Amino acid sequence: MLQYLAKRLVFMVPMIFGITLVSFAVIHLVPGEPGMLEAEMNPKVTREARERIRAFYGLDKPLYVQYWTWLKRIVRLDFGTSFATDRRPVIDKIKERLPITMLINLLSMGLIFIFGIPIGVYCARYKDSIMDKSLTSFVFAGYAAPTFWVALLAMIFFGVYLEMLPVSGIKSYDFSDMNIFEKVGDVSKHLVLPVAISAVGSLAGISRYMKSSLLEVLRQEYITTAYAKGLPEKMVIRRHALRNALLPVITILGLSVPGLIGGSVIFESIFSIPGMGQLFYFSVMARDYPTIMGILVIGAFLTLIGNLIADVSYAVADPRIRIG
Repeated sequence: MLQYLAKRLVFMVPMIFGITLVSFAVIHLVPGEPGMLEAEMNPKVTREARERIRAFYGLDKPLYVQYWTWLKRIVRLDFGTSFATDRRPVIDKIKERLPITMLINLLSMGLIFIFGIPIGVYCARYKDSIMDKSLTSFVFAGYAAPTFWVALLAMIFFGVYLEMLPVSGIKSYDFSDMNIFEKVGDVSKHLVLPVAISAVGSLAGISRYMKSSLLEVLRQEYITTAYAKGLPEKMVIRRHALRNALLPVITILGLSVPGLIGGSVIFESIFSIPGMGQLFYFSVMARDYPTIMGILVIGAFLTLIGNLIADVSYAVADPRIRIG
């Protein structure tokens, strides 16, 4: 098992290298460069001034030279300096926003697991029942509806009409005057809508995979034998069927990490949450290449870690893999 983990960790290095190479090339193909928008809107800016701006950002060099310079810095975990007007180190900007995005994504994963697995098990146990069809319709409606549209409806209903939940930010204006319990409650209220919106789209996939996987396991001969021995249905499902049915679901949970991170750009922008998704959106609009690359590297690393955790969870759920 340790040898397997070591191989996977070593394999992650060329994967991250390939991701950064493609990402670096793609973001430089997008029209526009840092500082060029202001220069183009100002007729007094001469061609020489524009060239000085490009030289200031190092954009006058060939693309492969720019990438090599960036790669030498990233090996030392130096993400460079932001092209934004604040000229802050990229790593400092990411450190400020990464915990918020990680918290929202972890809570979303927990919500998906807590609700998606039981829904799938229930639908498999009571296949083709009215409740099965109702739950299936509900989760697929959440999957089909655009995230931004659902977020706006939730903001209008819970924030404006019912006035139950805040609709922007991560804390209230008087947050500094609250005690510790009030602060926890305030942040929790701000996280309800973003976490729910982040999770609702993935419930359909997890529940359907859980249902189909469990139905496939329930057709196996050893399940029939367990029923023939007189074991209760709950015990058969919990002890014999559920663990084997979880294997494909574990894979889907690991592969859903990129979707959650990518979805952060949408709901963090809508709810004005100061996370990595919002920072990524602003950086793309400003052509802040160092910040964009820093966020992409962090996102790629978290995605690979999520896949690694899924593989390790395989071994926990299936003793045969652990023995092998």
